[in-house]
Amino acid sequence: MLVSENDLLFNLCCLQKRSARKRFRRSILDRWPECAYCGRPKPSTLDHVVAQSKGGTTDKHNLVGCCGECNLVKSDAQWFTWFRSQDFWTLEREERILDWVNQREVETSPPVFTNWMDFETLLLPEAA
Repeated sequence: MLVSENDLLFNLCCLQKRSARKRFRRSILDRWPECAYCGRPKPSTLDHVVAQSKGGTTDKHNLVGCCGECNLVKSDAQWFTWFRSQDFWTLEREERILDWVNQREVETSPPVFTNWMDFETLLLPEAA
């Protein structure tokens, strides 16, 4: 849905940075209806499975939906070691996290351009 003419760039709908972040965050939380670690419903935060401080990236498959408590307690610990030491550990959740992290799906949504210098990927509008 277009909000204004400023949302159009060469026939592509570009998102404001804030909207892009919200969409990215929502796309992950929608895949995790409960905390990836403890199973509490409706996770409110995203956790880097491999912490950024340990070289992890902010990429879709390095982020899982989790509750604030698990996110805070895990901190930058190695997820596998930390998760296995928790009372709520289950093989099912561990496998789900591993499947998610190792998934390399082809994105079906159009790319979100965050840099206008990516002009080579944009098409000029056709003459009317």
